[in-house]
Amino acid sequence: MTESQLKEELLETYMQYYVEGFKTNNVALIDHMVKYPLTYLKDGKMILCEQYPIDPQKLKAEKAWDHSTDWQFEIQGINDKEAHAVAFAVRRRADGSKIESVHGFYAFSRTSEGWKMYALADITF
Repeated sequence: MTESQLKEELLETYMQYYVEGFKTNNVALIDHMVKYPLTYLKDGKMILCEQYPIDPQKLKAEKAWDHSTDWQFEIQGINDKEAHAVAFAVRRRADGSKIESVHGFYAFSRTSEGWKMYALADITF
């Protein structure tokens, strides 16, 4: 596959499982593209997670998060075995007011079952 085809394949996987899983509060959908244990980097710590560390429904309720804007997803490096990507979005309330910005880093491996996320780091600001 070409680099462009690999990027398209990863983006489709990310949109189908990760973004849709967050939109619908469906962690099982997110799980489809995660290889456990997942390495989660947060607050200067590395945690090996046997389940996805973020509950979209709980996060939305805690922050009054209704939707996101200014969404970006960029694959920084990719080959036929692994990829690194970054994402950015602004989380907003139902009235459109800003809650926070979020930036994430993801590491993926390409397996016989498709692209699988094996590491995640995020920061809000």
